[in-house]
Amino acid sequence: MPLLEVFSVRNGVRHLIGAGAGVLAVPLIGTGLAYGDAERFNTAPQISVDVIAMAAFAGALVLIGVLAGSRVSPMASLLPGLVFTGAAGAVIGRVYTYGDMRLWNELVPPGYLPYYEPFLARWALVAGLVLLVASLFPSRWRARPARSTPPPPPEEEAVDEETPEPPPLPKRIPSRY
Repeated sequence: MPLLEVFSVRNGVRHLIGAGAGVLAVPLIGTGLAYGDAERFNTAPQISVDVIAMAAFAGALVLIGVLAGSRVSPMASLLPGLVFTGAAGAVIGRVYTYGDMRLWNELVPPGYLPYYEPFLARWALVAGLVLLVASLFPSRWRARPARSTPPPPPEEEAVDEETPEPPPLPKRIPSRY
């Protein structure tokens, strides 16, 4: 029965919307973390660039928090979590086999390399694991229980007899003290 709760029609739509949100979140989180990290720790910081970089970084962290929230479909956090963890795992595997961290650098334009490499080295594994762990809770995969209509009020039975009058209260006995 719990498996049927996961694959109900209403729940399927929720997971489909969550998957779309997860696919859209991958470039937003990646860009926010990469730009925020690279520009924040730039050798010649400028005030305007620093504020924009921190806003991008904070926006990416807020988006991670929203996707990891319990009200959102777990597909929204599962897909970016798999992408970021997979990219970080590929970097770790490449470091252990070849000794360098360049991963698909020939596919990345040279102007983006200062943003791409620190993101893969520092933030991809952290963001990926946070999003994957948030997807693991079984309660996030279940649909909410359907709202049930309240039962109709019970019909009052017609009382043919009148209710008897309660007996009178005892009289008060005065105190001697």
